[in-house]
Amino acid sequence: MNTARVITSLKQLLLILPIIILLVTTLPVTGHSKAVVFFIGGWRMTPAQMDTFSGSVPESDKVVYLLPDALSELVRPWHCADLIHNYIKKNNLSDKDLTIVSFSLGGTVAQWLLSAHPEYHVKKLILVGSPVGGYKFLPPNNFFSNKFPKDLPIYVIAGNKGQDAWFLRVENDGVVDLDSALDIPDQNLKDAAIFYADHTELEEMPEVQKQIARWLSLKQEPSPTLAFRDVTLPFATPVARTSQQ
Repeated sequence: MNTARVITSLKQLLLILPIIILLVTTLPVTGHSKAVVFFIGGWRMTPAQMDTFSGSVPESDKVVYLLPDALSELVRPWHCADLIHNYIKKNNLSDKDLTIVSFSLGGTVAQWLLSAHPEYHVKKLILVGSPVGGYKFLPPNNFFSNKFPKDLPIYVIAGNKGQDAWFLRVENDGVVDLDSALDIPDQNLKDAAIFYADHTELEEMPEVQKQIARWLSLKQEPSPTLAFRDVTLPFATPVARTSQQ
């Protein structure tokens, strides 16, 4: 091959190289979709509170959803789940790999959502102060349900800086008791962190955000042998607990 032909070939390659690069970088990869962290707020959580609660995740990697403020929505988690489902469809999130992080009543809504739509690609669920196990005189039922897809990894954050209340057990965060927050089937529960905090503090504590960030970046699930962490700031000490009472 003479020099002129080599130069011609190189020129042709340089002409088509940008097209090749464009195709490689823009065509979808089979079997893969962008991962999204989907935050579901608690009842009457404000946008500012959501900004704090979801602060561990960059804006480009997350979607936030605030539940309606009306009191009627507090007693209709199935309706809130339908609203979120419509939002997911409208924003083309159905085919995304989702990690759901929910606070308080948002965890109840997440349970209704995942029960109704097992087709979602949910990689893990993080529940913060969510009463999935009901209350002292109201065990798990159709409203507060602890039934989740059997292969869904679940991580729990709960508080135990509580108060005496007729509807709560001894250890609580003032709104949700510890037994309820931890009432997750063994096959689902992967890890849990218990903070000395009340319900509102769980929503805004930097330590909670750091724990969420650790679980979001987790590549390998923890050992099936579960050790709960009681977090009494500023130290975290592993302690043995049982998730079921």
